[in-house]
Amino acid sequence: MNIEQLWKKRAAHFWVECLRYSRYIGNSGTVTFLVFAFIVGAYYYGQMLHRLPTSYPVEWGIAVLFSLLLTVSPVRTFLREADLVFLLPVEWRMHRYFRSSIAYSFLLQGLYIFIVLLAVWPLYMHRMGGKAEGFLYVLLFLLVVKLANVIGSWQEQRLRERSARSIHAFIRWIANLAVALVFFSQGFQPWLLAALLAFLVAAFFYYRMLARNYLNWEHLVQKEKEALARFYSFVNQFVDVPHMQNRVRRRALFANLVNRLAFTRENAYRYLYEKTFVRSDLFGMFLRLSVVGLLIIWSIPGDTGKTVAYAIILYLTGIQLSALRQHHRYIFWNHIYPVPAGWREDAIVRLIFLLMLIQAVILYLAVLLSLSPGWAMAAVPVLGVAIAYIYSHKVLKRRMLHTSNTH
Repeated sequence: MNIEQLWKKRAAHFWVECLRYSRYIGNSGTVTFLVFAFIVGAYYYGQMLHRLPTSYPVEWGIAVLFSLLLTVSPVRTFLREADLVFLLPVEWRMHRYFRSSIAYSFLLQGLYIFIVLLAVWPLYMHRMGGKAEGFLYVLLFLLVVKLANVIGSWQEQRLRERSARSIHAFIRWIANLAVALVFFSQGFQPWLLAALLAFLVAAFFYYRMLARNYLNWEHLVQKEKEALARFYSFVNQFVDVPHMQNRVRRRALFANLVNRLAFTRENAYRYLYEKTFVRSDLFGMFLRLSVVGLLIIWSIPGDTGKTVAYAIILYLTGIQLSALRQHHRYIFWNHIYPVPAGWREDAIVRLIFLLMLIQAVILYLAVLLSLSPGWAMAAVPVLGVAIAYIYSHKVLKRRMLHTSNTH
């Protein structure tokens, strides 16, 4: 068995899946909308730089951002459950396989570092001025630290206890935060480079000792499952992924609110999809987008900018919530429920419309706190209701009708 060819075959299979699903994402219109959002965001990003004092300590925010990007360094192994039987006995021959996984993960995460650095570079230059380091030097510095984190994260996967892995990751985060904060506030300093070199040497010998332990194969397979689940969860917002497994969370407080629905035939699908929303990852996504939206709207200057941000965030939430229509599509119970099939689509549309209205109200709080009295104060809520209605009752309903016709 050629171990290196096995890794290439599995990585190629994953990227074929990515390319296959990317066509559906491109045809959904989401990409066009995101390009528009990027252009608008870039414009107001420039406006913010003009208004931001050069003394404002943005290096703290940049350091925290990069410390998280450096610390979170998962390694994609493309392992499968059957490997516990067929590959685990030949672990001593798997060095090239796992080296390929480490190199692949570093290159992919290095690309993320490059993109984020491009985004924050104007902010960094605005703050540091003539004391700013060159872009290539900063990128090279971050990539070196990132490589050390990827290797360290990989060796930590040998630890059996989850608490031990968490402690190691926390220590790496503290070290990354300290290095990033000093680097982005003071630039290249001889003592910083010496301290970083000493830390890397100490880490090398420590993780070399850690590498004597056997790999935790069950944990690696579980991490690979979680990585695939995140990928399919994202794709599931645009196209059906029948084999995707959704995590179920209890959330008793919110689930009990759904229990107050009247136990009638008309509420069958309402109960099903409201419980699904509350207990799925969509609930957390909805909360995160609402909080991020509040911060973005509050920070953008000008009534027009806040209104545009309000519309973009609300529409993006609708796109994310549309993943709800993929739930329960392939269970046979839908075919034997004594209710019309059209009630399923109606329940989804009504729920997404209600959730978008709730978020429209939440986001309007930021508008009320930061907008000056004028046209936008009255226009924004009307715009929110219009976007919620058009997306749920027109765009989403048309997509579901098209999907049902094709099946």
